[in-house]
Amino acid sequence: MEIESKQKKWLWISLAMFIVPEILWNPVVNILYSFFQSGKINPNTFRNNFLLEYRYEPLLKFFITVQLIGIMLTMFYIIKYRKNVKNLIFWPLVLICSVLVIITAFAFYLMILFNPSFP
Repeated sequence: MEIESKQKKWLWISLAMFIVPEILWNPVVNILYSFFQSGKINPNTFRNNFLLEYRYEPLLKFFITVQLIGIMLTMFYIIKYRKNVKNLIFWPLVLICSVLVIITAFAFYLMILFNPSFP
């Protein structure tokens, strides 16, 4: 049984919610790279972009939130349509999505933790 066209569209849309911001600006990779380099978020980044400037912090939080929602929706659709996905690729896809959810949630947590306006 194959995945229907409508199911494929929603799966690709939710996957694009994670992939497009990550390709363009690398927000999750930059936050994790800078954290593991020094133990705090600082200007030492993997790839420079405007999102890491202080004045764009709300935009960075928005993109990380969109990425978290996107990868969670991708995992949801993969699990929901598991009968239509071959068993050989189902478990690796779920494992990859689970790891990405954990990584993105950790980056979001770091954004909240190191926010200067957080009480």
